[in-house]
Amino acid sequence: NINYFRPMESIHEGNPQEILDRKESVELPPLLIMQGDLDDNVLPITQEQFIKSYKAAGGNGQLIVFKDSEHEWVAQESVQTNKARQTVREFIARQYQ
Repeated sequence: NINYFRPMESIHEGNPQEILDRKESVELPPLLIMQGDLDDNVLPITQEQFIKSYKAAGGNGQLIVFKDSEHEWVAQESVQTNKARQTVREFIARQYQ
């Protein structure tokens, strides 16, 4: 959103990928990214690179790509949303083991 980042150059300051690229000292909590393979807004390759960087920085990250799913796939009830809910429940449960 062009109105959120003022000045626009500040978008780089808070960009998570760029923070990792700069090797800033940041907390890296357990991370779950659920991505649709048909997403043309945030490309799956972008998330793949981020998870790779997150792990390289010492973080515990997991990327799950959902087949035949677009950008806002979780907004529409489907078999995939049921899988997503189960994935989130399992991810959270693992954090408390």
